[in-house]
Amino acid sequence: MEIRNLTYFVQVCKDLNISAAAGKLYITQQALSKSIKTLEAELGAPLFVKVPNGVALTPYAKAIFPICTDILSSFESGLYKIRSITKEGIVPLRIAIAYQTMESISPTLIEDFLAEHANIEIQFDGYPDLVAEQNVLEGKADFLFTVGLPQQPQRYESSLLKNFPLCLMVSPDHPFYDKTRLTISDLDQQPIHCAGPQFKTYHLLQSKASQVQAKPVLIPTSGYLVSTYRNIFAQNHAVIGILSKEGCPGFPDVRLIPFEDPDLNWDIYFCYLKDHRLSEIEMDFIRYVLAVKTQSL
Repeated sequence: MEIRNLTYFVQVCKDLNISAAAGKLYITQQALSKSIKTLEAELGAPLFVKVPNGVALTPYAKAIFPICTDILSSFESGLYKIRSITKEGIVPLRIAIAYQTMESISPTLIEDFLAEHANIEIQFDGYPDLVAEQNVLEGKADFLFTVGLPQQPQRYESSLLKNFPLCLMVSPDHPFYDKTRLTISDLDQQPIHCAGPQFKTYHLLQSKASQVQAKPVLIPTSGYLVSTYRNIFAQNHAVIGILSKEGCPGFPDVRLIPFEDPDLNWDIYFCYLKDHRLSEIEMDFIRYVLAVKTQSL
């Protein structure tokens, strides 16, 4: 059975239209139909029936669709893993890191681990937290440092490493400056600068606001740059984020006001997929990270 035929089958299942699927696969309808017939012959069962607007799945196709999807996902993940192995046969630790998480846990965590383990390689990069999670799901990374639990928590082994309360940062001229605590309702119609749609904080704020029918004006920002903050505070706007209690670098008068809602946190988790086969060095890395966790919480 060819992976290609499974790929074509899954695409038709998603589109329920041979023409649309063929276009996305960059093949002719005839070639796609031939591939499906070949697969049906191998499986000994029909997969689709014609309907007025395209095709419908047979009961057999409905049953094997999730299995085929898992096979393709594992195949792609395996290819990414193979391509990451060095010519010397070293299998690297591949880590996806949500922005700011590593700095908040231990800026030297990776370097310290490498210092204790010779002849290994670590590949890592920073991403928005939702993008970092997607890299793990697609097999591009094996370990994840992210904000909040993953969107599919049942698929992961997850450990809370550290948590921070989200705060609203305001300058002295802001109407909230004298408040000691805030509610989501307070943010109604307020221009609030925060991480963009690729970050969980953005969606958390939207969800919390909708529950109380508040409509904050969320303005995605790169953040954590002095020039960005200068412009925000000059407009008498506020910023949602985390900072040390010492305040905002370069802006000593800026106040950090916490929220009453206990769910408005910036929690850092270390995760990996439950079905990931752990090597000895990967298990060492997990133990190392969890040892750092005991020092952080």
